Amino acid sequence: MSIADNIVSIVRDYLVQELKPYTIILFGSSVKGYFREDSDIDIAFISAQEFKSYDLYLLAQALVSEVGREIDLVDLRQASTVFKAQILGSGQVIYSNDPKELADFQIRTLKEYALLNEERAEILRNISVRGRVYGG
Repeated sequence: MSIADNIVSIVRDYLVQELKPYTIILFGSSVKGYFREDSDIDIAFISAQEFKSYDLYLLAQALVSEVGREIDLVDLRQASTVFKAQILGSGQVIYSNDPKELADFQIRTLKEYALLNEERAEILRNISVRGRVYGG
């Protein structure tokens, strides 16, 4: 099963109107090929505006009534480096009105991710050698 195009259109159009994003990305089960009848819809966005978590929750709930599915709405500017890299790497862009801004965001995220991997390389190596996270 895959997500219906009309649902993607409803979500995209609603978010463009409410959030004024420059990018919207569909991710999760809806693009990985295991979307089911009870799956939620995972949506990430990038906007110049800042949004409070509660406002995004209310917006997602309004979308639930429009499409009849739970919506997980992620502001990529507030997401962790690892989560951003995962979404950008495996998600499907369903809206972009500024490809340069999206490309810049992708480059910054990949740089952050590479730096994070450098910083934690020794820690991960020690965990691999010891076979556990904590000493002892």
